[in-house]
Amino acid sequence: MRVISGKLKGRRLVGGKKMRIRPTSDRVKESVFNVLQEEMVGKRVLDLFAGAGSFGIEALSRGAEWVTFVDASQQSINVLKKNLRNLNLESKSTVVRLDGLKALNKLKQNFHMIFADPPYLKGFMQRIIDSITQSEILEKNGILILEHHKKETFSLPEEKLSVLKQKKFGDTVVSFLSKTG
Repeated sequence: MRVISGKLKGRRLVGGKKMRIRPTSDRVKESVFNVLQEEMVGKRVLDLFAGAGSFGIEALSRGAEWVTFVDASQQSINVLKKNLRNLNLESKSTVVRLDGLKALNKLKQNFHMIFADPPYLKGFMQRIIDSITQSEILEKNGILILEHHKKETFSLPEEKLSVLKQKKFGDTVVSFLSKTG
């Protein structure tokens, strides 16, 4: 894993194969950030189910103001903190050890962007969408980016979220949703 662009371009991230983390591939990450382009500068970002922190670190490298990383695994949290320390990003981030779904109800701040990459095919997608639409955690016109398996489907409350774009990468789909209400 590496940082693809921005001020930390080319820097390597810790996150070995022995860990039970399924990191977002560089190809998927690059495509996501190509869609977002300048949307990142000055934004508050939530990296949900963060693993080693690849997405949130990329956001910071590209100008995000602040990233809150959430993961339930202590092993992931340890690796994430090491990555943040190695890249001097501790002052621009918060790390929270908490179940991703619980975090959506417990975090008191709101975000311009939420990236969620939960375990595939475990029923998380709809619950994430429902939690976000029932709270104020995502700002109006904010973007929810969901990385999920192509077999996972979800429904949207159209008055609250709309699909901006979907991109497919083999079995992986990235859905970009905008908060409308």
